[in-house]
Amino acid sequence: MKRVSPFLRTLGMLTFLAVASLALPLAAHAGGVHVSIGLGLPFPVAVVAPPPPVVIAPQPVVVQPAPIVVRPAPVVVYQPPVVVAGPRVVYTYPHYGAPRGYRHWRHYHRY
Repeated sequence: MKRVSPFLRTLGMLTFLAVASLALPLAAHAGGVHVSIGLGLPFPVAVVAPPPPVVIAPQPVVVQPAPIVVRPAPVVVYQPPVVVAGPRVVYTYPHYGAPRGYRHWRHYHRY
């Protein structure tokens, strides 16, 4: 492949810029819109690494167990019931001794 002479290359670029400038409207007619034609010229671009992420640790959570309260069971002591036995009262007819003709020393046993 044949090399293109530098003169032809420069002439081609000037022709392209002239046609492009004629095709674009003037700045006064553009209504505030500005068009720029970027030329791909190699410029060294520094690649900057993004900063490391910021890690904010949360505050430590302190959990204390609830206090254990042990109360003794209530002691309930009841007084025993007091029973007072009164005199025995039996309401019957009065008894004045054994019936007539009964002798307790001479009664009959079958055995």
